[in-house]
Amino acid sequence: MAGHRGRFHPREMLDDVAFARLGANQEVVLAMDQMHTIAHLGKQLPFPAHLHAVSPDSEAVLLVPLFLGQQWVGTLMVIKESLEGMYTPEEITLAKAVTAQTMLLIEGIHCLYAQGEKQQKALVQHEVRRLMSEFLTLASHELRTPLTGILGNLQLAQRRLQTFKGQFASPSVQVREPIAHIQQPLAAASQSAQLQQRMINDLIDDARIQTNTLPFSLNPEDLGTLLREAVARQQYAAPRHSIVLDAPSAEQGVPILADAGRITYVLTTYLTNARTASPPGLPIEVQLGMEEALARVSVHNEGAGMAREDLDHLWDRFYRAKGSAVQHELDLSWGLPLYLCRVFMERHHGSVGVQSAPGQGTTFWLSVPITPSRGM
Repeated sequence: MAGHRGRFHPREMLDDVAFARLGANQEVVLAMDQMHTIAHLGKQLPFPAHLHAVSPDSEAVLLVPLFLGQQWVGTLMVIKESLEGMYTPEEITLAKAVTAQTMLLIEGIHCLYAQGEKQQKALVQHEVRRLMSEFLTLASHELRTPLTGILGNLQLAQRRLQTFKGQFASPSVQVREPIAHIQQPLAAASQSAQLQQRMINDLIDDARIQTNTLPFSLNPEDLGTLLREAVARQQYAAPRHSIVLDAPSAEQGVPILADAGRITYVLTTYLTNARTASPPGLPIEVQLGMEEALARVSVHNEGAGMAREDLDHLWDRFYRAKGSAVQHELDLSWGLPLYLCRVFMERHHGSVGVQSAPGQGTTFWLSVPITPSRGM
């Protein structure tokens, strides 16, 4: 603007008609007496006024706008000392050619700057992801090593305690009670250690996903078999929670191409979440069906349900429902399991989803393509 670091606004020199023509990307030819004199502008011009004598009667000014894309960014000003005070078409064409070459140079510089800035940003983001993944992988491995020893010793202690208990044909109250007091904290510690092991494995898988190094192998599998095995393990781990399974017979089969470990992870996550949310005494309903070329598994519980704002972000990485309290060890998930479920199913060319509302329970589902039975 005028008076600030040698800049001025065209409105200070031109009338509204001339200003409008420049804004419409059209040249303007004026006699010097039609605009404010250079002497009047004084220090506001980017060059000293005394370098050019002002002769309003013998000078004409040619103004050609400079446009970067659709934006007017500047003006080329040519002052001609001529008795006629006018510009020939050839001179105007030459000025426009100079303007065009100038804008090509400016656009090139602008593109190089923008590209360099974009590349720099991409490099920074890549480096941050690399450092984060290296940290997660290293930290996860370092945590997993001592945890393996902890789990081994807990299992050994539980077996020895069970062996000791078996040495009594009919143990008295004085023996049963101390053993029960020891078994309870050992079982709790074992459950917590197994949970931590699953969390560490999730972190490792997430780090591999971020660096595109996640191992994945698709082989012919039967979805019904994988589901029945996952349900049986959940029923054994929590016999007080009944699971009602509705699935085709083992003879019928549901053939899919799958990484059995990843599919089992998704099924186990669904069942574990349902068991955690399900009220005592109400069964968990599991269904396996086939629709055209897709197999679909749904796991429903009669829990409290979830709010709509949580459903929109449930599959996001590291997302945890706002205001949710940790009511059970299995809630300590860091918001990774459902994100991993989504990624694993996408790798199977399948999909995941959830239906829920407050007070109406929750149904998690997955779908995966069926393969021809001869592929089994």
